[in-house]
Amino acid sequence: MMRRFFPLIWITLAATVLMFTSCGGVKTKNQYASQDSLALSYANNFKVVKDARGYDCHVVTQKKDKKVDDHFRLTFRDSISDVSMSSSEMEIPIPCKRIICLSSTQLTYFFALDYIDPIVGTNSSRRLFHKGMTQRINSGKVKRVGKQGNFNLELIASLQPDVIFVSPFKRGGYASLKQLGIPLIPMAAYSEETPLGRAEWVKFISLFIGKEKEATVQFDQIAKEYNRLTQLTKEVKERPTVFSGKLRSGIWYVPGGNSFYAHYFRDAGAEYVFKDQYTGARPLDFETVYAKCLDADYWRLLLPEPVGYNRQMLIKEDERYGDFDAFNRDHVFMCNIRSKPFYEENAMKPHIVLSDYIHIFHPELIPEYKPYFYEPLPNE
Repeated sequence: MMRRFFPLIWITLAATVLMFTSCGGVKTKNQYASQDSLALSYANNFKVVKDARGYDCHVVTQKKDKKVDDHFRLTFRDSISDVSMSSSEMEIPIPCKRIICLSSTQLTYFFALDYIDPIVGTNSSRRLFHKGMTQRINSGKVKRVGKQGNFNLELIASLQPDVIFVSPFKRGGYASLKQLGIPLIPMAAYSEETPLGRAEWVKFISLFIGKEKEATVQFDQIAKEYNRLTQLTKEVKERPTVFSGKLRSGIWYVPGGNSFYAHYFRDAGAEYVFKDQYTGARPLDFETVYAKCLDADYWRLLLPEPVGYNRQMLIKEDERYGDFDAFNRDHVFMCNIRSKPFYEENAMKPHIVLSDYIHIFHPELIPEYKPYFYEPLPNE
């Protein structure tokens, strides 16, 4: 009797030991075996796993020399339970009924999904072009709650938001908001290095407002069109050179050679002048930019200048701008955010931005196209 029972004990113990010695892999596998990860093709800075009760979300941001993983739980309202969570996690009922967005770049995704009803507050830093949101602000349905470092905490508390979307790239300014006990959701879309990576964040936003299917359909259409356009430029034999920006307080902030903007230029059939591995912008002096960009074919500007900004106004800022070949050949093109809704639309219109660039660099590829954001810098 004992001889038959003794091996059985060892078999059981061995199986138990095997399970715990490899518990990291087994636990992860079991945790997600019956769950579905949100399908992402381009975005790298968020991950979502769905189960019967809702979503486990992770947003990854780079802060100084380390990556920060913000984890929170979205739970369907009809599945809310009294199950407690660890102090490092947040449980948010969805769909959210009251939302505050602290930048127009966050509103972009709500605009694209044509669903702004849950928005009850936004920041006070920029005029909006979106008519529906402007009307809601003017009518008092959406409150301006201040901006970083000067939030109206009493107003924010009175709005009783389910969540506040914040930028993880702002330095400070959110400590006071945390004291209100309202979940702060980091929007790290602008750390994505590709245009489609930014656009895919519409799937993230959609989870909060019950628009998952609509977001997937819309993003798939955008990605299809963007990729179709990139195919048009793959075989171009002549790729014009391009540089970007201008002096700001004596510094020229130049997008890196592996930056978001550099990806756009390459996809549009152009050659970006700076061929380094920087993913962000770096400060350079005028002389460095001058030496590198003097003979470039095109000059791209994204600027907040008075409506009517033109060549004479640009050259008045610094006479040396007149030395650039792109300036002398009338190859300066711009998007003036004072007159174009760039920041509240571009993230969800990468195919439109790309079309603008292609129209500038290779107009023969899309001859009937009319630019939306970018246009030649007017002569007067």
